[in-house]
Amino acid sequence: MRTSRWMVVLMVSLALFFLGGCATMSQKGKTLSLKATPQTVHTGFFDASIPPVMTIDSGDTVNLSTMMLMDGTLRCGMTQEEQLIARKPYIERKMGGHTLTGPIFVKGAEPGDVLEVRIKKLVPINCGVNYHYPGNMKSGGLPEDFPNGQFKTFYFDDQRKEAAFAPGIVVPLKPFLGNMGVAPKPGEKRPASVPEYFGGNMDLKELVAGTTLYLPVSAKGALFSTGDAHAVQGDGEVNVTAIETAMEEAVLQFTVRKDMKLERPMAETDTHWITMGYHKDLDEAVKIALRDAIKFISKTKGLTPDDAYALCSIAVDLRVTQIVDGNKGIHAMIPKSIFRK
Repeated sequence: MRTSRWMVVLMVSLALFFLGGCATMSQKGKTLSLKATPQTVHTGFFDASIPPVMTIDSGDTVNLSTMMLMDGTLRCGMTQEEQLIARKPYIERKMGGHTLTGPIFVKGAEPGDVLEVRIKKLVPINCGVNYHYPGNMKSGGLPEDFPNGQFKTFYFDDQRKEAAFAPGIVVPLKPFLGNMGVAPKPGEKRPASVPEYFGGNMDLKELVAGTTLYLPVSAKGALFSTGDAHAVQGDGEVNVTAIETAMEEAVLQFTVRKDMKLERPMAETDTHWITMGYHKDLDEAVKIALRDAIKFISKTKGLTPDDAYALCSIAVDLRVTQIVDGNKGIHAMIPKSIFRK
């Protein structure tokens, strides 16, 4: 059977396309690649006017990488003095050092929708750092107790998935992306270091592989960005940093949800639903997370608000997400196991 010339051209084009690794097809959409480069990242702010670096369809999966903070100038093995010098230009420009891969424009996403982000795989690079600033910089939970500051580098055991903190102290790795968010409302320019209704620097350690994050959409295309990778963190992130690292591979699937309405981010694991509250006052953050938990339980489980409030007191755990990002965080852990069919 003779193959026409146009068929040959088509077959060669398709072969080159797939061999190039630009995109592969799956039943639930394409899988695309987005590497963190100076052309595909932005630093300091979430803003709907930042041009997208990629456009995808709802249902597509993106395999992306991230840089370490300050456009990748934060690095393993540097000294505290070198870190403070690298940070200085960001302070002078009154911008945080959060470098984010994106924005990603998701076709079909409109204000009022919800962007579902399924976290499918997270692979950090082979090292990370933890530091706290000198006390006169007024950061962290106890700046008055630690006047000198400190900078530590950790190299990871890839086989055991852990980091040696000190002789006899080993910390298992639980990598997650500390900063995941969509653009705020058009006309707003929000610091990437401060979590808010659009997500951002949430530093929620539950956002590991296997978790789904739900973000309320405020701008056309959602304009999702992510960065601030952590190898592991305790609830609170008390000295101002976790083990800060970069993601060599972060596989995220994006779906536009027209059937959901949210005011703030929410997450779902195999075992819990998670509501979140962010506010400068930790007590107010508690109220936000708790009210959202009550609202969620009432709406989805048919309880009165009074009964949902009682159930929260009996079975829902409130945890301190972080205390160091301008807006402090509380998250409410709603166990799925208490609800029977």
